[in-house]
Amino acid sequence: METIGPDPNSNPRPNSNPGSNQNPAPGPDPDPDPDSAASDLEAVANAERAVRDRPWPTWLYPANAVLLGALALAPLLPDPFSVGVWLALVFAVVFLNAWAGRRMGTPFAFPTSRGFLSAVAIATLFLVTAMLVAQSGGPIWIAVVCAAGTSASYGIGSIVHHRSTRR
Repeated sequence: METIGPDPNSNPRPNSNPGSNQNPAPGPDPDPDPDSAASDLEAVANAERAVRDRPWPTWLYPANAVLLGALALAPLLPDPFSVGVWLALVFAVVFLNAWAGRRMGTPFAFPTSRGFLSAVAIATLFLVTAMLVAQSGGPIWIAVVCAAGTSASYGIGSIVHHRSTRR
């Protein structure tokens, strides 16, 4: 009877015959020991954390807070201007952060600070609420309060991030 598949009596590792003149294929060890694998993974995680927790330029925090607050207020402008101003502000936020990130060497890295990320999430909720209130024709004062909440919560997150990266 004929079997299909590899011969169970053959050597599963190619080029491991003692008389072979061929060099084994380059690359990582196919069977790393658990301790070295764990230490390699820990080194990668530490390197990633070091990149993500680099301090930002101090001027970037208030610039972002002001731009985000303005972004929340942009829908209150008359219709022909609100979309253009909103798009210009979005472009300014993205460009400013990408430019500062490139200068730091980390253009697309998000910080690991949970306090900062939570504050940014709250700022985003304020921003979206301000935009929805403005678009629905709700009371202007609610949109203004939400815009202030956007800047304030981002500002609080900025303080948390600044302190966590400048130990």
